[in-house]
Amino acid sequence: MSKKKKKNKNAAFAAGIVALILALIGAFSVVRFAVDSVKGLTDKTEQKREYEQMLTPVVMFDPDPFDDLTQADVSQLLNSAVWALLMSEDGADKYPYSEGEKVGIIVPQKDIENYFISLFGTEIDIASMHSSIDMSEYDITYDAALKSYILPITGVESAYTPKVYEIDKQGSSVILSVGYIGNKAWVQVADGEYAAPEPDKYMKITLRERGEGMYISSIQSVDGQEIIGTTAANATRPPETETRPPETEAPATVPAAVTTQPATEAVAVTNEDGEAVTDDNGETVTEFVTVGTTAAETETGTTAEQTEE
Repeated sequence: MSKKKKKNKNAAFAAGIVALILALIGAFSVVRFAVDSVKGLTDKTEQKREYEQMLTPVVMFDPDPFDDLTQADVSQLLNSAVWALLMSEDGADKYPYSEGEKVGIIVPQKDIENYFISLFGTEIDIASMHSSIDMSEYDITYDAALKSYILPITGVESAYTPKVYEIDKQGSSVILSVGYIGNKAWVQVADGEYAAPEPDKYMKITLRERGEGMYISSIQSVDGQEIIGTTAANATRPPETETRPPETEAPATVPAAVTTQPATEAVAVTNEDGEAVTDDNGETVTEFVTVGTTAAETETGTTAEQTEE
Protein backbone atom coordinates (compact mmCIF):
# COMPACT_ATOMS: atom_id res chain seq x y z
CA MET A 1 0.00 0.00 0.00
CA SER A 2 1.35 3.42 -0.98
CA LYS A 3 2.11 5.97 1.76
CA LYS A 4 -0.55 8.28 0.29
CA LYS A 5 -3.33 5.65 0.51
CA LYS A 6 -2.25 4.67 4.02
CA LYS A 7 -2.33 8.32 5.08
CA ASN A 8 -5.83 8.78 3.64
CA LYS A 9 -7.04 5.63 5.38
CA ASN A 10 -5.68 6.80 8.73
CA ALA A 11 -7.31 10.19 8.26
CA ALA A 12 -10.65 8.55 7.45
CA PHE A 13 -10.35 6.31 10.50
CA ALA A 14 -9.59 9.29 12.73
CA ALA A 15 -12.53 11.20 11.28
CA GLY A 16 -14.76 8.19 11.94
CA ILE A 17 -13.63 8.02 15.55
CA VAL A 18 -14.35 11.74 15.99
CA ALA A 19 -17.79 11.32 14.40
CA LEU A 20 -18.56 8.37 16.69
CA ILE A 21 -17.50 10.33 19.76
CA LEU A 22 -19.64 13.29 18.71
CA ALA A 23 -22.57 10.96 18.09
CA LEU A 24 -22.18 9.42 21.54
CA ILE A 25 -21.95 12.87 23.12
CA GLY A 26 -25.06 13.93 21.22
CA ALA A 27 -26.97 10.81 22.28
CA PHE A 28 -25.91 11.31 25.89
CA SER A 29 -27.01 14.94 25.74
CA VAL A 30 -30.41 13.98 24.32
CA VAL A 31 -30.92 11.31 26.99
CA ARG A 32 -29.81 13.69 29.73
CA PHE A 33 -32.13 16.40 28.40
CA ALA A 34 -35.03 13.94 28.33
CA VAL A 35 -34.28 12.73 31.87
CA ASP A 36 -33.95 16.30 33.15
CA SER A 37 -37.22 17.26 31.42
CA VAL A 38 -39.09 14.34 32.97
CA LYS A 39 -37.51 15.08 36.36
CA GLY A 40 -38.54 18.74 36.01
CA LEU A 41 -42.13 17.76 35.27
CA THR A 42 -42.16 15.29 38.17
CA ASP A 43 -40.68 17.85 40.55
CA LYS A 44 -43.25 20.47 39.49
CA THR A 45 -46.11 18.01 39.92
CA GLU A 46 -44.91 17.17 43.42
CA GLN A 47 -44.48 20.87 44.18
CA LYS A 48 -48.05 21.57 43.08
CA ARG A 49 -49.31 18.83 45.37
CA GLU A 50 -47.42 20.29 48.32
CA TYR A 51 -48.94 23.71 47.67
CA GLU A 52 -52.41 22.19 47.29
CA GLN A 53 -52.01 20.45 50.64
CA MET A 54 -50.98 23.74 52.24
CA LEU A 55 -53.91 25.61 50.69
CA THR A 56 -56.62 23.03 51.43
CA PRO A 57 -57.70 24.27 54.91
CA VAL A 58 -57.84 27.80 53.51
CA VAL A 59 -59.57 27.22 50.16
CA MET A 60 -62.13 24.82 51.65
CA PHE A 61 -63.80 27.76 53.44
CA ASP A 62 -63.41 30.28 50.57
CA PRO A 63 -62.18 33.32 52.56
CA ASP A 64 -62.81 36.79 51.11
CA PRO A 65 -60.04 37.96 48.72
CA PHE A 66 -57.47 40.41 50.08
CA ASP A 67 -54.55 42.28 48.50
CA ASP A 68 -52.58 42.15 51.74
CA LEU A 69 -53.12 40.69 55.19
CA THR A 70 -54.19 44.02 56.71
CA GLN A 71 -57.38 43.77 54.60
CA ALA A 72 -58.17 40.16 55.51
CA ASP A 73 -61.01 38.99 57.75
CA VAL A 74 -59.00 37.60 60.67
CA SER A 75 -61.85 35.36 61.84
CA GLN A 76 -61.80 33.59 58.46
CA LEU A 77 -58.04 33.12 58.66
CA LEU A 78 -58.25 31.85 62.23
CA ASN A 79 -60.91 29.32 61.22
CA SER A 80 -58.54 28.05 58.50
CA ALA A 81 -55.78 27.69 61.11
CA VAL A 82 -58.14 25.67 63.31
CA TRP A 83 -58.87 23.27 60.46
CA ALA A 84 -55.22 23.04 59.49
CA LEU A 85 -54.67 21.74 63.02
CA LEU A 86 -57.64 19.34 62.88
CA MET A 87 -56.54 17.98 59.48
CA SER A 88 -52.93 17.48 60.59
CA GLU A 89 -51.46 14.06 61.28
CA ASP A 90 -52.14 14.25 65.02
CA GLY A 91 -55.49 15.92 64.52
CA ALA A 92 -57.49 16.35 67.70
CA ASP A 93 -56.42 13.09 69.34
CA LYS A 94 -54.16 14.63 71.97
CA TYR A 95 -56.61 17.24 73.25
CA PRO A 96 -59.02 16.87 76.20
CA TYR A 97 -62.77 17.01 75.83
CA SER A 98 -64.93 19.65 77.49
CA GLU A 99 -68.25 18.67 79.04
CA GLY A 100 -69.06 22.07 80.50
CA GLU A 101 -71.51 24.65 79.23
CA LYS A 102 -69.75 24.53 75.86
CA VAL A 103 -69.11 21.00 74.60
CA GLY A 104 -66.09 20.39 72.40
CA ILE A 105 -62.34 19.86 72.15
CA ILE A 106 -60.10 22.10 74.27
CA VAL A 107 -57.13 23.32 72.21
CA PRO A 108 -54.52 25.70 73.71
CA GLN A 109 -54.37 29.04 71.88
CA LYS A 110 -50.62 28.55 71.37
CA ASP A 111 -51.19 25.48 69.20
CA ILE A 112 -53.64 27.37 67.00
CA GLU A 113 -51.27 30.35 66.85
CA ASN A 114 -48.56 28.05 65.47
CA TYR A 115 -50.82 26.90 62.63
CA PHE A 116 -51.96 30.46 62.00
CA ILE A 117 -48.34 31.62 61.64
CA SER A 118 -47.48 28.67 59.38
CA LEU A 119 -50.30 29.72 57.03
CA PHE A 120 -50.29 33.53 57.30
CA GLY A 121 -46.95 34.52 58.82
CA THR A 122 -46.46 37.09 61.56
CA GLU A 123 -47.80 40.25 59.89
CA ILE A 124 -50.96 39.79 61.98
CA ASP A 125 -50.29 39.70 65.74
CA ILE A 126 -52.75 36.92 66.38
CA ALA A 127 -51.51 36.36 69.97
CA SER A 128 -52.95 39.71 71.05
CA MET A 129 -56.33 39.29 69.32
CA HIS A 130 -57.90 36.12 70.75
CA SER A 131 -60.36 37.86 73.07
CA SER A 132 -61.48 40.33 70.40
CA ILE A 133 -62.18 37.95 67.50
CA ASP A 134 -65.80 36.84 67.10
CA MET A 135 -65.74 33.15 66.11
CA SER A 136 -69.42 32.44 66.82
CA GLU A 137 -70.09 32.00 63.08
CA TYR A 138 -67.94 28.86 63.22
CA ASP A 139 -69.28 27.69 66.61
CA ILE A 140 -65.81 28.20 68.07
CA THR A 141 -65.47 29.63 71.59
CA TYR A 142 -62.45 31.26 73.20
CA ASP A 143 -61.96 30.65 76.93
CA ALA A 144 -59.71 33.39 78.32
CA ALA A 145 -59.33 31.62 81.68
CA LEU A 146 -58.00 28.48 80.00
CA LYS A 147 -56.24 30.41 77.24
CA SER A 148 -57.75 27.85 74.93
CA TYR A 149 -60.33 27.44 72.19
CA ILE A 150 -63.25 25.04 72.47
CA LEU A 151 -63.82 23.52 69.05
CA PRO A 152 -67.02 21.77 67.93
CA ILE A 153 -66.85 18.05 67.17
CA THR A 154 -69.40 18.12 64.35
CA GLY A 155 -68.48 17.76 60.68
CA VAL A 156 -68.27 20.66 58.24
CA GLU A 157 -69.16 21.16 54.59
CA SER A 158 -66.10 21.92 52.49
CA ALA A 159 -66.85 24.57 49.87
CA TYR A 160 -63.85 24.09 47.57
CA THR A 161 -60.73 22.03 46.91
CA PRO A 162 -57.64 23.77 45.44
CA LYS A 163 -55.97 22.82 42.16
CA VAL A 164 -52.69 24.59 41.40
CA TYR A 165 -52.25 25.31 37.67
CA GLU A 166 -49.16 27.51 37.55
CA ILE A 167 -46.23 28.31 39.84
CA ASP A 168 -44.53 31.66 39.15
CA LYS A 169 -41.40 32.37 41.18
CA GLN A 170 -40.72 36.11 41.50
CA GLY A 171 -37.82 36.96 43.77
CA SER A 172 -38.72 35.94 47.32
CA SER A 173 -42.38 35.45 46.39
CA VAL A 174 -44.27 32.65 44.67
CA ILE A 175 -47.50 33.41 42.80
CA LEU A 176 -49.84 30.44 42.46
CA SER A 177 -52.62 30.24 39.88
CA VAL A 178 -55.29 28.25 41.70
CA GLY A 179 -58.59 26.79 40.56
CA TYR A 180 -61.34 26.38 43.16
CA ILE A 181 -63.00 23.00 42.52
CA GLY A 182 -66.54 22.95 43.89
CA ASN A 183 -67.71 20.39 46.44
CA LYS A 184 -69.05 17.86 43.95
CA ALA A 185 -68.02 14.44 42.80
CA TRP A 186 -66.15 13.68 39.62
CA VAL A 187 -68.58 13.05 36.80
CA GLN A 188 -68.96 10.12 34.43
CA VAL A 189 -69.27 10.84 30.72
CA ALA A 190 -70.89 8.81 27.97
CA ASP A 191 -67.94 6.47 27.20
CA GLY A 192 -67.58 5.44 30.83
CA GLU A 193 -64.51 7.56 31.52
CA TYR A 194 -64.28 10.10 34.30
CA ALA A 195 -63.55 13.79 34.01
CA ALA A 196 -62.78 16.32 36.71
CA PRO A 197 -65.26 19.15 37.24
CA GLU A 198 -64.08 22.53 36.04
CA PRO A 199 -63.12 25.07 38.70
CA ASP A 200 -65.94 27.34 39.76
CA LYS A 201 -63.50 30.24 39.94
CA TYR A 202 -59.81 31.11 39.96
CA MET A 203 -57.52 32.97 42.35
CA LYS A 204 -53.98 34.29 42.35
CA ILE A 205 -52.49 33.36 45.72
CA THR A 206 -49.18 34.99 46.63
CA LEU A 207 -46.79 33.29 49.02
CA ARG A 208 -43.87 35.02 50.69
CA GLU A 209 -40.78 33.54 52.27
CA ARG A 210 -40.58 33.29 56.05
CA GLY A 211 -37.50 31.52 57.31
CA GLU A 212 -37.42 28.14 55.59
CA GLY A 213 -41.11 28.19 54.71
CA MET A 214 -43.73 30.24 52.88
CA TYR A 215 -46.90 31.96 54.05
CA ILE A 216 -49.99 33.32 52.29
CA SER A 217 -49.81 37.11 51.88
CA SER A 218 -52.68 37.73 49.44
CA ILE A 219 -55.63 36.05 47.72
CA GLN A 220 -56.85 37.87 44.60
CA SER A 221 -59.71 37.12 42.21
CA VAL A 222 -58.78 36.68 38.54
CA ASP A 223 -60.44 35.75 35.28
CA GLY A 224 -59.92 32.08 34.43
CA GLN A 225 -58.63 33.00 30.98
CA GLU A 226 -55.69 34.76 32.62
CA ILE A 227 -54.64 31.46 34.13
CA ILE A 228 -55.21 28.71 31.61
CA GLY A 229 -56.73 30.49 28.60
CA THR A 230 -58.90 28.33 26.41
CA THR A 231 -57.72 25.18 28.20
CA ALA A 232 -60.26 25.82 30.95
CA ALA A 233 -63.14 25.67 28.46
CA ASN A 234 -61.94 22.36 27.00
CA ALA A 235 -60.69 20.69 30.17
CA THR A 236 -63.75 18.44 30.51
CA ARG A 237 -66.76 17.45 28.45
CA PRO A 238 -70.30 18.21 29.62
CA PRO A 239 -71.36 15.61 32.21
CA GLU A 240 -74.14 13.17 31.47
CA THR A 241 -74.20 11.35 34.77
CA GLU A 242 -73.16 12.80 38.09
CA THR A 243 -72.14 10.71 41.06
CA ARG A 244 -71.91 11.87 44.65
CA PRO A 245 -70.39 10.20 47.73
CA PRO A 246 -72.85 8.99 50.35
CA GLU A 247 -73.60 11.59 52.99
CA THR A 248 -72.49 10.78 56.50
CA GLU A 249 -74.37 12.19 59.45
CA ALA A 250 -72.72 13.34 62.67
CA PRO A 251 -72.86 10.87 65.57
CA ALA A 252 -76.11 10.89 67.51
CA THR A 253 -74.42 10.62 70.89
CA VAL A 254 -71.88 12.67 72.78
CA PRO A 255 -69.77 10.29 74.95
CA ALA A 256 -68.42 11.24 78.35
CA ALA A 257 -64.83 10.76 77.11
CA VAL A 258 -63.95 10.69 73.44
CA THR A 259 -61.13 10.42 70.96
CA THR A 260 -61.82 12.56 67.93
CA GLN A 261 -60.62 12.38 64.34
CA PRO A 262 -60.47 15.08 61.61
CA ALA A 263 -63.85 15.59 59.95
CA THR A 264 -62.50 15.78 56.38
CA GLU A 265 -60.61 13.02 54.56
CA ALA A 266 -59.35 12.31 51.03
CA VAL A 267 -60.83 9.23 49.33
CA ALA A 268 -60.10 7.63 45.98
CA VAL A 269 -62.60 8.17 43.17
CA THR A 270 -63.83 4.86 41.72
CA ASN A 271 -65.69 3.88 38.57
CA GLU A 272 -68.76 1.64 38.24
CA ASP A 273 -66.58 -1.48 38.64
CA GLY A 274 -65.11 -0.18 41.88
CA GLU A 275 -61.70 0.45 40.32
CA ALA A 276 -59.69 3.54 41.24
CA VAL A 277 -59.78 6.35 38.65
CA THR A 278 -56.40 7.75 37.52
CA ASP A 279 -55.53 11.08 35.89
CA ASP A 280 -53.33 11.81 32.85
CA ASN A 281 -50.21 11.30 34.99
CA GLY A 282 -51.34 7.87 36.14
CA GLU A 283 -51.98 9.11 39.67
CA THR A 284 -55.03 7.97 41.62
CA VAL A 285 -57.72 10.65 41.62
CA THR A 286 -58.90 11.65 45.09
CA GLU A 287 -61.52 14.02 46.43
CA PHE A 288 -62.12 15.48 49.88
CA VAL A 289 -65.17 14.03 51.58
CA THR A 290 -66.58 15.58 54.73
CA VAL A 291 -67.61 13.07 57.36
CA GLY A 292 -68.99 13.43 60.84
CA THR A 293 -66.25 13.35 63.46
CA THR A 294 -66.06 9.91 65.05
CA ALA A 295 -65.87 9.36 68.77
CA ALA A 296 -64.59 6.30 70.65
CA GLU A 297 -66.72 5.84 73.72
CA THR A 298 -64.81 5.00 76.88
CA GLU A 299 -67.68 5.29 79.33
CA THR A 300 -71.45 5.15 79.07
CA GLY A 301 -72.43 7.94 76.65
CA THR A 302 -75.21 10.42 76.91
CA THR A 303 -77.32 11.57 74.03
CA ALA A 304 -76.71 14.93 72.37
CA GLU A 305 -80.14 16.04 73.52
CA GLN A 306 -79.34 15.16 77.11
CA THR A 307 -76.05 17.07 76.91
CA GLU A 308 -77.81 20.17 75.65
CA GLU A 309 -80.25 19.98 78.54
